[in-house]
Amino acid sequence: MAKSLVEMAAEIVAAQASHAKMSADEMAGALGQLVDAMRRAGALEEGAAGEPEAAAAAKPTRRRSVFRNRVICLECGREFKQLTNPHLTQHGLDKKSYKAKHGIPHSQKLVATAVSERRRQVAIDSGLVEKLAEARKKRAAKVAKTTKKG
Repeated sequence: MAKSLVEMAAEIVAAQASHAKMSADEMAGALGQLVDAMRRAGALEEGAAGEPEAAAAAKPTRRRSVFRNRVICLECGREFKQLTNPHLTQHGLDKKSYKAKHGIPHSQKLVATAVSERRRQVAIDSGLVEKLAEARKKRAAKVAKTTKKG
């Protein structure tokens, strides 16, 4: 009986873990990445045999393109900390059209989650949150004042 991809990947990761110290999280991550890579390789093999839809299925999906420390461009497969307009322009897209093409929600950021978390913490530590709240208050007061006059 043939082994499943998960079984084969588990054996490979177990062999790696026997030679290098790996935490449970690292093993789980390695297992997931290896299974994905094996599926992509299998799909590419099938695609080479005349099944173009299999090759398309080998591309990362939207929910699998944003990771903790990287973002994968769904057009070329390259990895980044953040997908920027200059890179997307190389594919003839901007952020809005890229998201529309790949079914990514408008609110989804094209940045690795660790980068977003780090930026958020810097904003909190530097007091930008309070400054923004104060600026919004002043603007609302100014708008209310001009609305009453006009």
